Amino acid sequence: MNHRPASSSTPPPDPPGWRAMADSAARIVMHWFGNGRAAAQCGGHGGLRLRSMPALRRTPMAPQRPDEPRVWARPRGERVLAWMRRLLIVALSAAQTVFASLYFLSALPQQGERGLEMVIVLLFAALFFWVSIGFWTAVAGAWICLTRIDRFAVSRRAPAASRSLSTHTAVVMPIYNEPVDRVFAGLRATLRSIDAAGLRDHVHCYVLSDSTDPDIQIAEELAWAELIRDLDAAGRVHYRRRRHHINRKTGNIADFCRRWGARYDHMMVLDADSVMDGRCLKRLIEIMESNPQLGILQTAPCPAGRASLFARVQQFASRLYAPIFSAGLHYWQLGEAQYWGHNALVRLAPFIRYCGLPRIPGRGPLSGAILSHDFVEAALMRRAGWQVWIAYDMEGSYEEPPSTFVEELTRDRRWCEGNLQHLRLFHTPGLHPAHRAGFLVGVMAYLSAPLWFLFLLATTVQLTIEAHVEPQYFPDHPVLFPDWPIWKPELALSLFASTIALLIAPKVLAWLVAVTRGAGARAYGGWCGLTVSTLLEIVVSSLLAPLRMVAHTGFVASVLLGVKTVWGGQPRADGAIPWRGAARLFALPSLIAVAWAAYLWSLAPEYLWWSVPVLGPLIIAVPLAALTASVRLGRGARARGFFVTPEESRPPTVLDWTAEELARFRARSLAAGVRAWHAARDPRIWALHTSMNAAQGGHAGLGRESLEAHAQRALREGPEALDPAEWRTLLADPDALAGLHWTLQMHPEDVHPTWREGAGDAPDRGPLTPAAA
Repeated sequence: MNHRPASSSTPPPDPPGWRAMADSAARIVMHWFGNGRAAAQCGGHGGLRLRSMPALRRTPMAPQRPDEPRVWARPRGERVLAWMRRLLIVALSAAQTVFASLYFLSALPQQGERGLEMVIVLLFAALFFWVSIGFWTAVAGAWICLTRIDRFAVSRRAPAASRSLSTHTAVVMPIYNEPVDRVFAGLRATLRSIDAAGLRDHVHCYVLSDSTDPDIQIAEELAWAELIRDLDAAGRVHYRRRRHHINRKTGNIADFCRRWGARYDHMMVLDADSVMDGRCLKRLIEIMESNPQLGILQTAPCPAGRASLFARVQQFASRLYAPIFSAGLHYWQLGEAQYWGHNALVRLAPFIRYCGLPRIPGRGPLSGAILSHDFVEAALMRRAGWQVWIAYDMEGSYEEPPSTFVEELTRDRRWCEGNLQHLRLFHTPGLHPAHRAGFLVGVMAYLSAPLWFLFLLATTVQLTIEAHVEPQYFPDHPVLFPDWPIWKPELALSLFASTIALLIAPKVLAWLVAVTRGAGARAYGGWCGLTVSTLLEIVVSSLLAPLRMVAHTGFVASVLLGVKTVWGGQPRADGAIPWRGAARLFALPSLIAVAWAAYLWSLAPEYLWWSVPVLGPLIIAVPLAALTASVRLGRGARARGFFVTPEESRPPTVLDWTAEELARFRARSLAAGVRAWHAARDPRIWALHTSMNAAQGGHAGLGRESLEAHAQRALREGPEALDPAEWRTLLADPDALAGLHWTLQMHPEDVHPTWREGAGDAPDRGPLTPAAA
């Protein structure tokens, strides 16, 4: 490239291409690693490369026909018991729903003789059945947890004594514009735990990046290089960034399976915020090896590691309630369980053969790439005859919850579209009925919100009719007595109380299980702390429930109208209070709630009091959603012993290591605070990036003139003159980046002062010398 900054009177000589500079770059990279295994991957003389991925071993992965042979013949007794359990839960829920619906019908003034009242009753029945399913699932789970009677627990289907492993596992972590510090801190801790568990020779790790932010791209490369240097993990920990982000996370995992899946027996899928204890992973592998018909083994991840008030409440609630709900799901799902997409061990051969995902045909709503892939992959695995189990009682699997309510809703928007797509997959040939039921459960998780909204709207219309329309006491046909409307508020009140009890009962059961297992109430901060925290969680969840209803109703409507989900990285750090996001989501619903409350008051003041549990939280939705994100309030609750979890009372070693690695990264890592333009200025970053990009055959996809224009503007106006997309194109072209680097090193006086002013910032941190030093 021929860079001629405007301030130069004598044009500098043309810089050499990156291949001519390969020898010096190779020496920089090898010196930085100071590690024979890593240095052996580098070479000069125009062949500079740092192999971040192993050699390909290709295998096809495509959607299969449903007539593939089934390999699992479940014993007849176990099959009958599974169906009996499912029918029992459905029968109990249905009976409870019928009784409550008839009771509700008798409380209405016309006892269902008007069409609108029947609509209200039907909506009530659908919502009550949904609540009843959750209630009986929790009851079944609490029974298992309290009695510890479960001959089907998959954790017991392997030898109790530890033994040597005969298989190889790939730990796969797809990431997309994630906070690099947290991703690699969790990964380092997981790798340390894996090594401590004796799995070093049996487990390799793959970081599969779809990141598009150029700053994050450079940080990921540096963090990976530091990891393999510090942990002597060259050849065990691999990194790849895709050029084409086809089908998002599912496409990234499928791409790994096609290219490298044949190398391994199992795949442990981790999210960017996942942390896995090595002993847990070893036990999962032992179970998989001992059960040749087991296809997917899902753990129940435990949320931990966040400090905001909202996150602390979510961590406490999940830690307290998840054991009985996951055990309850195990009770009726057995070998037809769900896969949640992460923190699960997958047998690769059947996954590659049977779980290729098709695109949903069409261009309208619910078409295109399958978003909620996990439920579908579990259903396809079971269709092929392989078992899918939940290891509900295994510890050592962790994740982080969203730090704010707004972040949770942002994530839910993606999940909503994915779950609603399951409506179009419900009739896929060959699926097991249990997985079809799982599809419906996933749909109802979001469809229940608009049903609740319609129920509230219908009851308001009914109240309006009763207030303004004079009742017909005498129908057209002859009768002996007038048709008097009969109000029975005492029945409505008792039904309301029983519904609330149905919602709270699982939480009481979870409290009972917590105090009778393990360290008991001490693990949750003591009897007082556990009890008060449970009561406070009930209050907080009751306040947030109407907000979720409104948000999920909007999500369902937008999905059905064809508004596609925007793919973005998920924030994973406790940060500022999201007033703007809360206002964007809830300002209009709050105004509508105020108008709705005023209207009910105008009809009759007693109507308003019935609506306070719903309209009250909506009126204060913006400050409620924003203030629950406060880290100060979260730390204050922790200081007073509220929302304490066992992982805080006695932190697992792997979580302590995660905190240590996170602090180390922020204090000493070259990747902390790095920017894309540092790859042009700093020789070490340039050498590392060029070696990795050359190994992947990097290219910008732009003409040479466009690249020249980008480089000239960056030199003349400073690095901030280019937007992220322009920096991304420069980073993808080794020649363009080499030209920039040459000019900055050889003629620093002829470039914009910003290049020199930033010379002492983040990239000059400590760990640039070889690890051996």
